[in-house]
Amino acid sequence: MFLGKLALRLFGGIVKPNEEYFASLKTSLRKAGMLVSVSEYLSVVALSSLIAFIVSLLVGVFLIALTTLASIFSYTFSIIIAIGVTGGTFGFGYIYPSMQAKSIRGSIEKALPFAVFYMATTSSSGITPVQIFKMLSVRGGHIGKESQKIYTDVKALGMNLTAAMQKAASRSPSSAWADLLWGMTSVITSGGDLEEYLNAKTRTFMAQYRRTLEEYANAVSFYTEIYITLIIVGSLFFIILIAIMAPLTGGSTLLIQTFLVFFFIPIISVGFIALLRAISPVE
Repeated sequence: MFLGKLALRLFGGIVKPNEEYFASLKTSLRKAGMLVSVSEYLSVVALSSLIAFIVSLLVGVFLIALTTLASIFSYTFSIIIAIGVTGGTFGFGYIYPSMQAKSIRGSIEKALPFAVFYMATTSSSGITPVQIFKMLSVRGGHIGKESQKIYTDVKALGMNLTAAMQKAASRSPSSAWADLLWGMTSVITSGGDLEEYLNAKTRTFMAQYRRTLEEYANAVSFYTEIYITLIIVGSLFFIILIAIMAPLTGGSTLLIQTFLVFFFIPIISVGFIALLRAISPVE
């Protein structure tokens, strides 16, 4: 990638000697599935921060030039804003891999109970563990992608199945998926009953999923009561109150009422829906 090569050329000499201080970032990159080195990623983040500083500084100076605020204090404030934007850009770039890894972990763990059930069902038909991962890869999602990598490591690269599963477990951001793979590795290595192991894990994951659904239902009920009480009823009460008070004060309340009805309530409603989707145990 051209940007990565350019960033390495500009900042590689500074970043590479200090890679050992970014061990956590290296782990986050691996768990997020981002196939770049720490030095290249940090160099790209540094270059992006430099670009953000230059752009934000130029925009600030341009806006100041269009106004009557052109003074030493205004330009100083523009520099402070540019430094803040630069710091925000670098900070976001640094934590982005961990955010991506967390998102992948949530997606895996939401789909895991059904994936394990599918694995147990296919295992009962007598197919090999390698074929289980091949069939699981067709289902898609992050578990499907991880299964495809395991199958590719075995069939295309000639890797042993247990080694492929151990590799997948070590890079996975989900401890539950990693534990499942480590357990399957142990069962296969010791010659145990894989079908019974998968059936036991299915019962465990399904029990956890039922508890999660109950907790989600209670949370939805709680948040719905808050939404109805504070947002809907509160907004209606406030609209009625200002409509009653308007003749006494002689002011116009149309602007406030319009804001509440067409902006405040819809925005809060969208935020409420986003909150429910974020805490949903269903992928």
